[in-house]
Amino acid sequence: MTRPLDPADDKVELGNALAALIGGFIFALMASVMAVGLELFEPSSDEAAADTPPIDTPTTDIAPAPIGSAPSGFIDWTPALWIGAAGTALAALAFTGYLIVRTRHRILDRRAAAQTLDTDFAAAKAVYSQVAGAYAEYLADPYAIFTRPLLDDLDQPRTAAFIDAFASAGALDTDTCPATPERVRAFADASRAALSAWNTADRHARAVGMGVLTDDSKRTVRRIHSALELALDNTAAAGERERAIEAVQRLSNGLITVPDRIYATAKTAIETVTRKQLTS
Repeated sequence: MTRPLDPADDKVELGNALAALIGGFIFALMASVMAVGLELFEPSSDEAAADTPPIDTPTTDIAPAPIGSAPSGFIDWTPALWIGAAGTALAALAFTGYLIVRTRHRILDRRAAAQTLDTDFAAAKAVYSQVAGAYAEYLADPYAIFTRPLLDDLDQPRTAAFIDAFASAGALDTDTCPATPERVRAFADASRAALSAWNTADRHARAVGMGVLTDDSKRTVRRIHSALELALDNTAAAGERERAIEAVQRLSNGLITVPDRIYATAKTAIETVTRKQLTS
């Protein structure tokens, strides 16, 4: 599972790579110093000969060894030490380079994953906002009960399905992007499900409308509509508006369900206008 981008992780990765780089240089330097030290402190054949006291040797007929030839048992390790130090330095530098490249790729991968996560979350948020905006627009329109009354009927299966889907998406909605792809994916799926459920319920409600009405019922609906307009008219007198609300309640009984939010909106508007008139 890809983790989201964390600047602290980048600092740790870069710190580890820098530590490896410094360690490699120190290790290579120590190897070089050891090689030089062994070369400096290794006694030469001339020094060994100077420090050796003279020994009386008997006269022999064997011819002396050629001058300048090295003792048969001496091995010069200096080239091998230099080669080892150089190889160690190259190996340390190669390993350090590998760590730096790997660290860079990991940082870039985390940044790409975080950007993808933000993009997916923004897309899911847009879908959810679209559903929430459409539903809020319906709730704020008091006259929508004459065209889409089924959206207030929770006994209607399509309406109930939308309310459940919308609640599920809302439970996953957050202000900031979640930390895991699974949370973002769940929110995206829930938002798309809510949008699909809303479209289904809204289309069905518009198609059905208020159903089949008799001529008398149609006239009553028109009277309810007119009374509601008067109740919501801020220029009308408070008494007229209150009587209009009572008319809506009386006429709609048994014919159309007027949600409580519409009565609450009308009553709040009337009280607000009344207070302004009393204080002016």
